[in-house]
Amino acid sequence: MSTLPAELLGELPKLTAPLGVLPELAAERHGNTPFLSDTPWASYGREVSTVAEFAVAVFDYADRFWAAGIRRDETVVVIQRNHVELQAVLCGLGRIGAVPVLLSPGMDVGDLLESLAKLGRPTVVLDRAGLARIGRAQGALRALAAKVVALDEADEPWLVPTVERAAHQANPRAAEDWVVVTHSSGTTGVPKLAAHSSLSLFGQVAPQISVCRLYGTDGIAAKHLSNFHVRTCSGVLAFLEVAMPSLSISDPRPHKVKPLLLEHRPTSLETHPNVYIHWERLAADPDRPLSSVSRFISTFDAIHPRTVRALLAGSDRPDVHYLQGYGQTESGPISLHIVTPQTAADYHVRNVGFPGGDTEVRIVDEDGNPVETGVSGHIETRSPGRMRGYIGAGPMIAEDDWWPMGDVGRQLADGSIELLDRIFDQNADTVSLLEQEDQLLDEFPELNEAVLVKTDPGDRVVAVVSPREGREFDIDAFRQAAKRIGLEDLPVHVWPWEALPLTATYKVRRAELRARLANDLARIVPVEEEGAR
Repeated sequence: MSTLPAELLGELPKLTAPLGVLPELAAERHGNTPFLSDTPWASYGREVSTVAEFAVAVFDYADRFWAAGIRRDETVVVIQRNHVELQAVLCGLGRIGAVPVLLSPGMDVGDLLESLAKLGRPTVVLDRAGLARIGRAQGALRALAAKVVALDEADEPWLVPTVERAAHQANPRAAEDWVVVTHSSGTTGVPKLAAHSSLSLFGQVAPQISVCRLYGTDGIAAKHLSNFHVRTCSGVLAFLEVAMPSLSISDPRPHKVKPLLLEHRPTSLETHPNVYIHWERLAADPDRPLSSVSRFISTFDAIHPRTVRALLAGSDRPDVHYLQGYGQTESGPISLHIVTPQTAADYHVRNVGFPGGDTEVRIVDEDGNPVETGVSGHIETRSPGRMRGYIGAGPMIAEDDWWPMGDVGRQLADGSIELLDRIFDQNADTVSLLEQEDQLLDEFPELNEAVLVKTDPGDRVVAVVSPREGREFDIDAFRQAAKRIGLEDLPVHVWPWEALPLTATYKVRRAELRARLANDLARIVPVEEEGAR
């Protein structure tokens, strides 16, 4: 098994500058570093293609927010399209000393409003995408917000415009103060609001800086990620620190991504596992758009083994590898695992590698007692990137106490961590529903997704599958394969990919999926009735 030992990473770097100030310092040190995006910046209205231009955009946003009356310590909810421009908005608010709360316009309107209610009448900043999403609930929005600020020109008189500029007063918050709030994925319910200080955020930035320095900054790092997630916030800050040329991708559709890859020839590529599975076709493309990539990166969820094999085969680099990170919004990165073409055949996706740096991991039973090596239990961690608390929840556990990851796993004799299931989805009759999903997807390449969930009553397991467009799917063969791995008489439903309830990071919202199955909604159609064979 391959990994990046902690000794190779060296001593982790320390915090160098507050959130809103770092772009300015990066511009002074290496302003010509490429900072590219696949689609134009919208609300800013000007082109951004270098670190220096990004820093100018941060200044401009700070001036606009100052003119709109936003001040230090103000809680500011940002609901904006998924584009790297959001990072300039974040840093602009950070310069003023406001506390940005990043919410995806892809969230349910009810979840958005519930999040606002937890924040005690915050200021809300919207672009066109945000306004289109939550503006339909204008009455509730105006009741929950102190004021609503528009990034783009709008005719609604209740919106505060940001077309004027006024010289802002830079006054970033202290290292231990909250500097950004992001939301969890919401796979098991309403997304939680997780607050980070500069120190805890940099606890996530630091190992990324070390990895970037180890690999070097030759070539472009291309990413399609959720800009509302702390992973992206920390990643952008790491790139600013080390002068990593970057390309941010907003549109993940394969026919849009292919020309970008052929034009820029990135050496590093990162996206969400459920986007990679759609990019498998790029790996098989005769034009070889992935040929320049030496490292494929993913951190948000377990990836299917067949996808890893396809990606590695799509590269022509002799040093190509897949780098899997395990962590969460609340904890930051916990462990790291590297897969090469030589180890891909034996790759067990549930093994998420080894903890590194100052991170500690233990496995405990239901009473919180540590278990022996090789015995499964609840995964708990202590890490420098741990959040500082949930909004609207009780007190945060002590910094030196153990954080429950909400996952079931075990630590093997070599020290690596094996992830078995979410506690929420643990199935008493099988080792791991997640592992069974991998087995089924390996056998049926015509599927984009296969999700196994439990439904009440009786904890019965049900499958929801999503075939690739234009591919035939044999329901009888699928049921026989499920039977061979212990899933007798498995109910199977077929949905198009677009109908699956997804988070902003493309994870399946299993709680919502379970609820739809339990309610037998009309959109869930048994495969026999769809005419698939």
